[in-house]
Amino acid sequence: IRDDVESRGLGDVYKRQADDCVGRMIDNTRNRMLRNSGRPFLVWGYVTVFTTLLVMGAVYYFQNPKWNILWMLLPVLGALLMWLTRDKHTEGKVSTFVDRVINNVWLVMGLTAWFVSMLALFMPMRLPILFIILLIMGMGTTVTGLIIRFTPTAVGGVAAIILAPFTLIAGDMWQPLLFIAGFVVMMIVPGHILNYKSNHPAR
Repeated sequence: IRDDVESRGLGDVYKRQADDCVGRMIDNTRNRMLRNSGRPFLVWGYVTVFTTLLVMGAVYYFQNPKWNILWMLLPVLGALLMWLTRDKHTEGKVSTFVDRVINNVWLVMGLTAWFVSMLALFMPMRLPILFIILLIMGMGTTVTGLIIRFTPTAVGGVAAIILAPFTLIAGDMWQPLLFIAGFVVMMIVPGHILNYKSNHPAR
């Protein structure tokens, strides 16, 4: 009986240590995101809004859907801005398990969005691409917010998921506007909140 009690006691200790370790990794990831001032959210949010307006304007001005090829600018501009605004001081930077989880989540979401976009652009099939992309990005944002326990990110992602089906029933003019609204609430707004928290740390 004594051995059983000691075993349970050790198990509780190990469980508490594991929980503390996971909590520290999450806190470290969240603090690092705060120090980075929400840069990825702002970069991809604003680049997506800019590209959507550019495509929308070109298609309606020239009355030619071939201008949808301008969507190809989005990953190029996003990657370029991420590189230009990258953190130059990487000495001593430690990547935690939570960091790798978040990176892998966005790798899968990003590649999926890219693959579906290529199908919509170059294959003879009609896909509700704005709905699909908004849904995928909303899921990725929600998962990220839940992992790092940052409420604005999780709420913004859920809002984008809820908004996504409305692009299916909206008119042609409203679809890109709803798409833009989704990226504003799930990336731009949380990105600016992260910026504010970075510049005004709690005392």
